[in-house]
Amino acid sequence: MNNKYVNRSKISEAKFREIVRLFSMDLTAIQIAELTELNRNTVNRYLKGIRQRIAEYCSVTEPLVFSSRSDLNSATPKFKLVGLREHERQVFADILKPEEVQKIRSGIDHASLKWYLSGVSIQEFKMVIDPIQKRRIYLCSETRHQQQARKFRRMEGFWGFAQSRLEKFKGLHLSTYRLHLKECEFRYNNHKEQLYKLILKIIRNKPLF
Repeated sequence: MNNKYVNRSKISEAKFREIVRLFSMDLTAIQIAELTELNRNTVNRYLKGIRQRIAEYCSVTEPLVFSSRSDLNSATPKFKLVGLREHERQVFADILKPEEVQKIRSGIDHASLKWYLSGVSIQEFKMVIDPIQKRRIYLCSETRHQQQARKFRRMEGFWGFAQSRLEKFKGLHLSTYRLHLKECEFRYNNHKEQLYKLILKIIRNKPLF
């Protein structure tokens, strides 16, 4: 079936656009399946593909690139320590790799809820979140205190937004956690009215599957 957004598509382009429109409205897979009258497994397959393209887009467009995440995409991570960074009023998030986790945790007093570190070798991570234990690690930077406080408030705002979104899934498999995290980043940094057209543009440049 001819569909410039999906290779070897079994649904029409109009139906795919409908899926993207409902996805941009932040509806669940169940809701989208009911509204589009498609099988839920089919909807889940397309939503996963959309989230993969969004994650790729976020990784490419970040102004300060995290180290390669290819290993996180190809295997199920056994950890969920999240690094956050604020740059020009936007927040960027990713799962830390094992060696990054070890470097940070080696200098942390685990009895504390907030940790302030200086001279950390991984300077790009300005805040680290442990979603399981609900702890935050604040990494000191050289910026002025007032400017630093604003950055932390934006990162706290993003994490509150991400937690609210992720709770509706009632538990996520670790293999898809990063995709949902990058989706939260994408939604937080882009205006709601722009999401539909932006997602279509991203996928048209690199069709699914």
